[in-house]
Amino acid sequence: MPKSPSLAPRMAAIDLIASVIGTRMGLGEVLPRPPESFRDLPPEARARAQRLAVETFRQHGRADTLLRRAMRKTPPEPVLWVLRLAVVEMLGLGAPAHGVINDAVELVRREEFPKLAGLVNAVLRQVAEVGGWDATPVPRLPDWLRGALQNAYGAKLTQAIEAAHQHPAPVDLTLKAGIPAGLEGEMLPTGSLRLHDPRQISALPGYTDGAFWVQDAAAAMPVQLLGDVAGLRVLDLCAAPGGKTMQLAARGAQVTALDISAARMARLRENLTRTGLAADLVTEDALTWQPDQPFDAILLDAPCSATGTIRRHPELPLIRARDEVKALQSLQAALLDRVLDPAQGLLRPGGRVVYCTCSLLPSEGEEQIASALERHSARLLPLDLPGLPPEAQVQGGLRTRPDFWAERGGMDGFFMAMLAHVA
Repeated sequence: MPKSPSLAPRMAAIDLIASVIGTRMGLGEVLPRPPESFRDLPPEARARAQRLAVETFRQHGRADTLLRRAMRKTPPEPVLWVLRLAVVEMLGLGAPAHGVINDAVELVRREEFPKLAGLVNAVLRQVAEVGGWDATPVPRLPDWLRGALQNAYGAKLTQAIEAAHQHPAPVDLTLKAGIPAGLEGEMLPTGSLRLHDPRQISALPGYTDGAFWVQDAAAAMPVQLLGDVAGLRVLDLCAAPGGKTMQLAARGAQVTALDISAARMARLRENLTRTGLAADLVTEDALTWQPDQPFDAILLDAPCSATGTIRRHPELPLIRARDEVKALQSLQAALLDRVLDPAQGLLRPGGRVVYCTCSLLPSEGEEQIASALERHSARLLPLDLPGLPPEAQVQGGLRTRPDFWAERGGMDGFFMAMLAHVA
């Protein structure tokens, strides 16, 4: 049994981290079937464990800098993660050192490394005494990702992106209609509401009434590119968990939402029920499904590396690899072929396609569009959204980055383009 009330959430955080690293699945994929130590906690302790895991993923590079100064060699990985969590909690989150160190020693014993308990105690006491958290350099992204970003943006902007990743993402809401009474935040130029006080979402005014849903400001932009969709038949491909489906439905479109994952579609159905919005839901493979008639517009939010969402998913650099991204690029190209080929029957003549990815990599954005235009008789349509800096305009579309709107708290990295068949 845990020896202190604080040990249980720390133990659960370590188990969450081990599950993510061991399965190479994102934290959001692990949480529906979490470790027993997490599942057995009351809600408040589960929330604390999740926060600890997220911040340890986010700040583990800073912790490593300080740990290297206090150790001559790297301990086994389970012990290293205990050390990282302890350093992040003490120096990054300001938790009292005494309790953190005592629990770290207990966690190491629980990880079946009792002989290293003394080392952990000594190292953490030294790190706590010396400090230096604010002086540690901003951690770098993995070489494969950093190299790609430097090639695309240059060294200075890559460093700005890495610095933005060190801060948690703000909470943005997409509103079904107006702002519910009592809900406070900043209206962003693109129409999202950024919360001043991101408390428990389900406790916010308007949640029960379905007046909003959580959606980063950048993720809400692709639907806006389609303009007035009232009465149009719109296909939302790779739709779950449904933020864009709800946007389209709220704007009066007749939406068909398609996704290959039944579990993710169940979440979409729940979101539609809460918000009182309607869409036709199809659980099929986007590469083979055939509709009864073509659509007026298609929104293709293609599966991607999600490197634009590292602020909210800081575990991603640890579980993604170059080979996985290459496989995703092949799928993106196949999906673009599916929606742009008139013979496939998905899009009516003169219809529009919005392609988007939550990726920072041009190979999943600009380069995909350039290649698609070589393969298909399609043309790019001009894009413009209020409030974005001029550098958001890139060849082939719009691109947002985590360092945009820095004074407001940043945004996710997204690429988006709109195309139409050549008449």
